[in-house]
Amino acid sequence: MSKYIAEELQFHTLTKTSNPWKTVSSIIMAIVDEAYFEAGSNALSFRSMDPSHIALVDVIWPDSDFEEYKCHSTIKFGFRISEFARIVKRSNSNDSIEVGIKDNSLCIRSTGSYTRSYKMNLIESSGSNTSPLPQLSFDSKIVISISAFDKILSDIQVISDNITIETFAGLTAARFSGSSDNGNAMVRIDNDHNNRSDCLAGNVLKQITVNENSKSSYNTDYISKIVKAISSISDDNMTLEFSSKKPLRLEFVMQGSLKTQFFLAPRVDN
Repeated sequence: MSKYIAEELQFHTLTKTSNPWKTVSSIIMAIVDEAYFEAGSNALSFRSMDPSHIALVDVIWPDSDFEEYKCHSTIKFGFRISEFARIVKRSNSNDSIEVGIKDNSLCIRSTGSYTRSYKMNLIESSGSNTSPLPQLSFDSKIVISISAFDKILSDIQVISDNITIETFAGLTAARFSGSSDNGNAMVRIDNDHNNRSDCLAGNVLKQITVNENSKSSYNTDYISKIVKAISSISDDNMTLEFSSKKPLRLEFVMQGSLKTQFFLAPRVDN
């Protein structure tokens, strides 16, 4: 967008690459069809639960992570996330992306070998879209590489639509398993026994803290969509926290300080 046009916008951002927008879009699409953002003077944020109230996503995107960020007053706006995702996916990874708001439109401009410009109609919220962030304490914490956890999920999904996570007090180990009418699967990560054939290589487990034995089951489809979206641009570490029969919390920090938290309710039959 030209400098003149950018100055007309109520809200304006520029990223050097399209990857962050593609990832954020994929994360949000995992739980909702309509995305409602809040832009403030120092950050762009999103928080919502899925319609079934099983999953919640919280995204905080600080202004420091943008090449340019301008927002003089707090603005709330919504749009259909699948339509936005189709637009940004037209861009190459090294294309710059400008996103802004003028009047009742979301303005998107992609610049690379050539320039694409789009306008999307904003949508009004039918009610409150602010879900409180769960205030929970957890008995177990695992820090693991994103790519390793993605592989573990895929290993379990060969057999099951659900994943059971177990940790053991006094042990630096975690067990992931799943079962169905077709059989069962199990993956164990253990920093103390790197040479055991039934263990994933110990270097993927960066940290584990267990205050109390924990075991809980979760739907793999929700988790997999989030993890795959983030693993496409980052192989940093992620934090996984849970307790027996309590929600799962995943935290990712990527692209500098773009932070995503994901909460998922446990399987009720666990």
